[in-house]
Amino acid sequence: MRFCPKCGSTMIIKNDKMVCMRCGYSDNKIEKIVYNSKINHDKDKMIVADGKTLEGRLSMSLCPKCGSARALRLKRGLFKCITCGYIYRS
Repeated sequence: MRFCPKCGSTMIIKNDKMVCMRCGYSDNKIEKIVYNSKINHDKDKMIVADGKTLEGRLSMSLCPKCGSARALRLKRGLFKCITCGYIYRS
């Protein structure tokens, strides 16, 4: 993203030029910028009462027992409520 040297507003590409949307300043230099971002897909861990560790992804799913919206997705369609520990299918 480039900013206008005259007024400081953002510039956009228009007709193979960089143009300021506020004051109309234009520049022939077009800059190409590539953004890379890494998404962490690590599984969350949850320790249950008997000492076992369950792995799954944290998701939004309404628990039918307590009404909490936070659950650990264990398998496809199988959830464990983080609040009350109830295991249910969606």
